[in-house]
Amino acid sequence: MKISLGLTTSMPVTQGVELARLAEELGYERIFVGEDALSREIFTYLSTIAVKTQDIPIASGILSPYLRSLVLIASATAGLQMITGNRFSLGIGVGGIPEIVKLTGREPRNPVAVLRETAEVLRRIFRGEEVTYEGRKACLRGYRLRIKGVATPEILFGVRGKKLLALAGEVSDGVIFSGPNEYLRQAIEVVRKAAKKAGRRFANMHRVVWKGFVLGDDVKKAKHITATMIASSPREVLRMLELEEVAEEIKQAFLRRDYALASKLVPDRALQEFCFFGTREEILDAMEELHRLGFEEFIVGPPFGDSAIEVVRSFGSA
Repeated sequence: MKISLGLTTSMPVTQGVELARLAEELGYERIFVGEDALSREIFTYLSTIAVKTQDIPIASGILSPYLRSLVLIASATAGLQMITGNRFSLGIGVGGIPEIVKLTGREPRNPVAVLRETAEVLRRIFRGEEVTYEGRKACLRGYRLRIKGVATPEILFGVRGKKLLALAGEVSDGVIFSGPNEYLRQAIEVVRKAAKKAGRRFANMHRVVWKGFVLGDDVKKAKHITATMIASSPREVLRMLELEEVAEEIKQAFLRRDYALASKLVPDRALQEFCFFGTREEILDAMEELHRLGFEEFIVGPPFGDSAIEVVRSFGSA
C-alpha cells in the first residue's frame, strides 16, 4: 500500500512547498496537485513544487482540457518533464462543472471523445510526430513539439461514471478514483473489465484513491467536506447510497450560502463512505480495506486536520 500527498492550488504556495518537501523527506510515493480553477494556475504551482523537490514524482490531479488547449498542455507538460527529470505524471479529467461553466460559459460536452482525443494526441506529440489533427478540442496543422529530450508522461484519468471509467481502462496509464466506498467497489471493476477487453494489463495501471480526508474527531469539518462531495456526485452514485433527496436539499442550502445547514443535512452514515475520517489507525484500516479490493495508492489530504505538518508526519511512517 502506497501513501501519497495531496495538495490543491487553493493552498498558499509556500505551504504547498513546505508539505511537499516534508513528504519527500518522509518517503511518500508521490505528490498530487489538484487544480482549483478559480485559484492559482496549476502549471505554475507544479513548477514551484518541482524546483523545490529532488526525486519525488509529481502529478497533476487533475487539470481539465476544457480550460486550456492541447498545445498548451503539451508544452507545459514538456517543461515540467525537463524541470523534474521526467518525474511528472499528467492527471486529466473533465474537472468541476460549475467552474468550467463560470470560466467558459458552457457545460463540458462530449467528455468521452474529448478525453480520448486529449490522451491520443498528446502521446503523438510526445513521440515527436508532426501532428495534423482536427477533433472536438484539437485543431492542429503540422504541429511538432520543439522541446527535445523529454519522455512521454504517464497519463492518469481522474473520472467518474461508467463510460469515462471504461475509457480510462482502455486508454489511460492509471485512474484517480474518488467517491464513496460502495461506488469505488464498482468503479474498479468497470476499469478492470475495460482494460481486459482492450487487451491491456490492469495490474500495470496505477490505481489511486483520493477522497475527503480529516484526521481526528472533527465531525463538523468532516460533514462540511462530505456535503461538498455529495453535492457534486453523479446521480447514479447518489442513487446507489439512497442520497438523492438529501443531495438536492444540500445543493439548495449551498445556493443560499447556508453552509451550516448543508453540513447538518449530511447523514452520519455518509462520513466514512465519502471521507477518510478518524484516527490514524482507523484511516489506515479503511485504506487497507480498499487495498484488498485492488487499489494501490492513497492520497493524504487536503484538508488535513488541525496541523497539516503533523498529519503529513503521522502518515510518513505508514
